Amino acid sequence: MFQFKKVLVPLDGSEFAETALEPALAIAEAMGCEVVLFRVAQPIPRTRALREMPDVYNEVVAAAYRETEDYLNNLRTQLPYPKISVEYRPAAEGVARQILDYAAQDGVDLIVISSHGRSGIARWTYGSVAEKVLQGACCATLIMRGEQHDQQPGM
Repeated sequence: MFQFKKVLVPLDGSEFAETALEPALAIAEAMGCEVVLFRVAQPIPRTRALREMPDVYNEVVAAAYRETEDYLNNLRTQLPYPKISVEYRPAAEGVARQILDYAAQDGVDLIVISSHGRSGIARWTYGSVAEKVLQGACCATLIMRGEQHDQQPGM
């Protein structure tokens, strides 16, 4: 039987993203594996004005990283599972790329991520981190659909 050893749960700080936690923890508990709470820290974009004030920009970036670390550590203390670690990365290479790189480099066996379930123009407009992760993942991926959309008959 296949045994997961490390489950990655990418989060963005929203309650919606946290819907992936329950199934990830259920799988982890059943298999006794580690859960990694992962977030890509996204400071504000570097504008022309901020380029002229590098100290201010560096403070903003540091604050974004602190907020990310605090969020993950706070969430970890609220979850009733002993094998939880936290990881975060800068958004320099894009959110999906950071998730995929971490999964490939750190022996992740399963990624559990939530998706808004958008389609059509909404997906094109907002993009889909979950879809990019699914397409590029080197391991099993479970996408938890957050919204229920009416399906047409026969679909």
